[in-house]
Amino acid sequence: MKFPKISIVTPSYNQGEYIEQTILSVINQNYPNLEFIIIDGGSTDNTVHVVKKYEQHISYWVSEPDKGQSDAINKGLAKCTGDVFNWINSDDYLETGALQRIADAFIITDADIVCGFTRIFNECSQQNALLHRTELFKTVETTLVQQRINQPAMFYKLPVIKELGGINPALNYVLDLELWFRYLCCKGQKKIKLIDELIAHFRIHEHSKTNSHEERFKDEEKALWHYMLTSLKAGRAWSSFFQGGKIYGPLISWNFKAVNRAQLFNELSQQHLYAAFYSGNKRLSKKAYSTLLKAGRLTFNFQNIAMFVKLFIGNIPFRRFFKVNA
Repeated sequence: MKFPKISIVTPSYNQGEYIEQTILSVINQNYPNLEFIIIDGGSTDNTVHVVKKYEQHISYWVSEPDKGQSDAINKGLAKCTGDVFNWINSDDYLETGALQRIADAFIITDADIVCGFTRIFNECSQQNALLHRTELFKTVETTLVQQRINQPAMFYKLPVIKELGGINPALNYVLDLELWFRYLCCKGQKKIKLIDELIAHFRIHEHSKTNSHEERFKDEEKALWHYMLTSLKAGRAWSSFFQGGKIYGPLISWNFKAVNRAQLFNELSQQHLYAAFYSGNKRLSKKAYSTLLKAGRLTFNFQNIAMFVKLFIGNIPFRRFFKVNA
């Protein structure tokens, strides 16, 4: 059997407390065609000592200043020669046998991306761990709007990553989501394979970005949507709804050939109608309401009827009206 070559990149900076578990989880896979690369940003803790301990099992490693996680992953990508690629952060780790499961899925399918489950756990709390997997919906537009991804268990064909241009080095928080968006917009979701296997463990701890920088994630996320909707000429109402402090600059202009523009606006309207209404954004509320009404996707309940009156008619003194005309 021919085993696809799997390239794993670990970006790291001052994660000496966790990186040994990460390294062991990769090299103890005993996968016969592995390329393991570590790009450290010049750590000042014991990271380099730990890496040197296992360097005979590492294809390439370096410790030098870089511009952050995205830059480190791109430096690793430039060294990769495999068929399949993913990055595993230096505070996360792979499940035993994960790479063989990923390889098997690529061997028996024509997939561009294989997604398994990630166990998400918080070492600072007693909450039960969660199992999560990237989700696909009926249409690519719904998948985009729902944006439910889990990067540690998402493996891409390396040529696909390189075709898309790699990781955007200007992003610090939603680099995985942006890559996912670029893929979906260009290629759709027909060549994505979901498998029912545990692949990775994602650790939330005191110093992790996920735990401490929620608003920065949201700001970058809004910038992606602002770019996408501006590119699709969605109009001022939608683009202003996603206007934030962050300005997104693409590596290359996105290809939207897999996206149905009207369907995307339907999904966005469904997702954000109430948020727009309760925020007081009357212009967008009217646009979203009209979009759903025309598409036959609006449920006629009391709440939506009341919203219609508020948006398109204005405040009606119902009690006085009924008293006068009873």
